[in-house]
Amino acid sequence: MQTSVLRFDQFELDLNSYELRKSGRLIKLEKLPMELLILLAEGQGQLVSREQIIRRLWGDNIFVDTRQGINTAVRKLRIALQDDSEHPRLIQTLPGRGYRLLAPVSGAEAYGSTKAVEPSELHPAASPIEIALPNPISPTKGWRPGIAVAGAAVILLAIASLAPLLFVGRSKPHPPFREWVQVTNFPDSATQPVLSPDGHMVAFIRGPETFVTPGEIYVKILPDGEAIRLTHDGLPKMAPAFSPDGSRVAFTATDRSFGWNTWVVPVLGGESKELLPNAAALTWNGRQHVIFSEIKTGVRMGIVTSAESRAEERDIYLPSSATGMAHRSWISPDGKWILVSEMGISGWMCRVLPFDGSASGELVGPKPAQCTYAGWSPNGRTMYFSADAGDGYHIWRQHFPSGVPEQLTFGPTEEEGIAVSNDGRTLMTSAGIRESTVWVHDSHGDRQVSGEGYARLPGIGYSGGGSAIISLFSPDGKRLFYLVSQQGSREVTSGELWMTDLDTGLNQLVLPGILMSEFRISPDGERVVFTAQDAHGSPHVWVALLNRGTPPRELSSSVSMRPNFGPGGDIYFMVREGTLEFLYRVGTNETVPRKVEPEPVSDYQGISPRAEFWITALGTVSKIVAHSTQGGPAIQICTFCGIGWGPNGKFFYLRFRDIGAMGGGKTLAFELRPGKELPVLPPSGLKSAEDMKGLKAAAEFDMTGKGVFAPGPNPSIYAYTRVIVQRNLYRIPLE
Repeated sequence: MQTSVLRFDQFELDLNSYELRKSGRLIKLEKLPMELLILLAEGQGQLVSREQIIRRLWGDNIFVDTRQGINTAVRKLRIALQDDSEHPRLIQTLPGRGYRLLAPVSGAEAYGSTKAVEPSELHPAASPIEIALPNPISPTKGWRPGIAVAGAAVILLAIASLAPLLFVGRSKPHPPFREWVQVTNFPDSATQPVLSPDGHMVAFIRGPETFVTPGEIYVKILPDGEAIRLTHDGLPKMAPAFSPDGSRVAFTATDRSFGWNTWVVPVLGGESKELLPNAAALTWNGRQHVIFSEIKTGVRMGIVTSAESRAEERDIYLPSSATGMAHRSWISPDGKWILVSEMGISGWMCRVLPFDGSASGELVGPKPAQCTYAGWSPNGRTMYFSADAGDGYHIWRQHFPSGVPEQLTFGPTEEEGIAVSNDGRTLMTSAGIRESTVWVHDSHGDRQVSGEGYARLPGIGYSGGGSAIISLFSPDGKRLFYLVSQQGSREVTSGELWMTDLDTGLNQLVLPGILMSEFRISPDGERVVFTAQDAHGSPHVWVALLNRGTPPRELSSSVSMRPNFGPGGDIYFMVREGTLEFLYRVGTNETVPRKVEPEPVSDYQGISPRAEFWITALGTVSKIVAHSTQGGPAIQICTFCGIGWGPNGKFFYLRFRDIGAMGGGKTLAFELRPGKELPVLPPSGLKSAEDMKGLKAAAEFDMTGKGVFAPGPNPSIYAYTRVIVQRNLYRIPLE
């Protein structure tokens, strides 16, 4: 009798259930890396050539970049097995030839290593799919990769060709990729599609982000019209929407004076004009009335409806949290219900509620998950969602009012945006790949330090578009810590903690199996405090030893977040009490946290190294303010900016950036006077990068095009992220 379970190292590979387990714990693994692992296990330590892998994973009829496809599958398999490519213990690479599994495999004798097992024999859903790729994505003619980032972009374009695998690994049949219709063919990114009322046009933003993004509004006549650029203002944008007669496109634009404003631009061309201030993600409800998101107090954003002139305004929904932001909404065809996408302390969520505002409704879509977009079928009987339930953003549907969420798309690409056709037979979305790597700048120049997976530096985003500057280096500056997750979504909220030794270049997984969204390293370099989500998606603060000497310890059973280390290793963090948030502290030898401030703290961002100040971001314009813990006057630092300190507290960093931008601009480093935690600034703070002229800075550098910034022990050493996005619009059949 043949065994169906192969064992190696601490892992079990069950061929019947098509599952991989480590010490009894299920390890999530996509189809291609799973097939690769089965093939390596069958080889029992023998070389498996790249040609064998190609035949197993794609057969003879798949026209994809198999070289990059193999590399991607190996990378994901290494992540699942926690294997280091530099010092492998499980998967050995034989350059130019192939791979072998180093660990002995038990059960292989009974299984029969010479048998070439087909995927369909192991699991019905693993059968190969024949596909015909529509309009393969390729770089523009004459484009030359001159640097590492450009080279990575080419790789992404190749990876995009893996999209045919979107509908595998599930029990229910779904449309194969050959039925998808590619609507745009850009070498960069198209996002946030919306269909005109007659369904003959699509408007979208040509920009990298699926939320607020730098980019311009485009419109395209379907199916094969040319994409025409409508705006030329350079402002970050979001949420295009057609007017009821299809003659105008409304969109949200952000600037440094207020935040969220609705503009309109004629479809036939012309100047953009502001329609409503303090109005985001505006859509029409009939010809005269609109629905939009509005800032109420601080950063709290609710859904309202009014006439186009803003007359007859009434509230529909207001989040219970003082920092909740209901960013988008979609009214049902019968006008009785509304879907809302809301950003809160646990990330993004979708809810459905009565349009008359009589109730706050209930959460819909997969749970727990990050839900950013929603939409209705024309008959109002089905809700559609873009949601990340742990394997990236994909399309889900749920029958209204009492259906069960069902996932429609799968695979290596992610799909965000919902535009359902008038006949309900197709849905348009933005599908693509997002890659992130961690880099270090030092005396040797710039070099990539992250290895496999989607690597990033955690940051705290302000409502107005800034980003906190956080030191993620060890106190001696020789180690850098970062997060790695297996998905490339903007909204991936958790990852495993990794460390790179900057002298040797060795990457190491620090706390295997623990997913965290934000973290800080203690001043002595021995502990990490981090935020992790529970089974319901609520965040909690934990502390752990980096050497794993004792189990991680939860600091609060209440909803908590934003941890920081203060002097002596004390830990500061926020705790949610009802709808309010309070600043707490727990000492190194204490087990019970206690309140630092008796009054609630709104939009807390962090605490200074010696705990002399706690920082907040006030209002829609994100005024960054330092509040004295000794009761002194608050100090205004800057507007639309990011601030922070180096690992030893000797340098203070400040930089300005645009809302929605993937990178930051000019960054200044100030050497602090002994005993001081802030540099000398104008009384009213800094309002733009121009105001930084004349300030005596220790260093100045341009971070344009670079993401989250983490300072090292001095201004000549710092880390940052590089993010590359490639997305296009696709029409997906729903029947």
